[in-house]
Amino acid sequence: MGDMEGLPGGPMPTLRILDSLTDPGNAARANEDAVGGNASAAFVIDGATGLGGRPLLGPTSDAAWLAGFAKTVFEAEATTATPIADVVRALNNRVAQLIAEAAGSDPVEAWALPTASFQLARVEGSELAIYGLGDCRLFLVGADGATFETSEAYSKAEGESARRAVTQAGGLRAWRSLAEEPTVREALRRSRARHNQPGGAVWTLGSAPEAASHLAVQRITPALPARGLLATDGFSALADKYGRYDGAALIKATSERGLVALMAELRRIEREEDPDGQTYPRFKVSDDATALLFEIID
Repeated sequence: MGDMEGLPGGPMPTLRILDSLTDPGNAARANEDAVGGNASAAFVIDGATGLGGRPLLGPTSDAAWLAGFAKTVFEAEATTATPIADVVRALNNRVAQLIAEAAGSDPVEAWALPTASFQLARVEGSELAIYGLGDCRLFLVGADGATFETSEAYSKAEGESARRAVTQAGGLRAWRSLAEEPTVREALRRSRARHNQPGGAVWTLGSAPEAASHLAVQRITPALPARGLLATDGFSALADKYGRYDGAALIKATSERGLVALMAELRRIEREEDPDGQTYPRFKVSDDATALLFEIID
């Protein structure tokens, strides 16, 4: 990570979306990612695939429902006048209410509660404010070449558990998603049940209003014009799992070749180079993948 130095004085900088793309990892399933923006902000959302049981809120996927709901809320409410913590708290409060209404008297296991990660970048005065929960990523390069990226700690942690799961299941060929393998699914349920718990390390969009107090927040002042890439972990895998790019190179490739070309490269790696998950351990042959390229100008 590099330190980014002062934005010039004068009018508030402008955030402009240049390109965005979301692609399902499996055409037979709902895409559980979402992408969007408004006049001052851009974001990506990654719904966590359900681990069994009937959906509570969506027709086929609570994760897809939650991603779509959060997209609508962020586009309407994530204006410069509203603190993002307030947006997240209100969103999660509403989801909790809807779950209670849908479940009625039936108990809902902690692992079955819908959750989602997000990363959002918003121009606030002369700064770029970056907010997130979970494993989505931001890569950014300033006009002076200085780089910034959010933490890849979640991706590294998931890589270790994915390696164990691939070994346990004997590879991805028998299980397009390792969450279908009984032993792996139980381990994932135990892990998911620890999310959004007091003293826990993982907080998300979903049904825990207190997650708003655990937002990862960073403020930077890149030299303008700056260019950034927001990505769910399915797309940031090009850098974080597959090692084809670093952050700056990924922004450059996306700017020059477009997101469609980068998505095709991603899918070739997963479906042709390593469909069994032996070289690049992961829980699915292909995850939903979403990215948004933006620039910040004077």
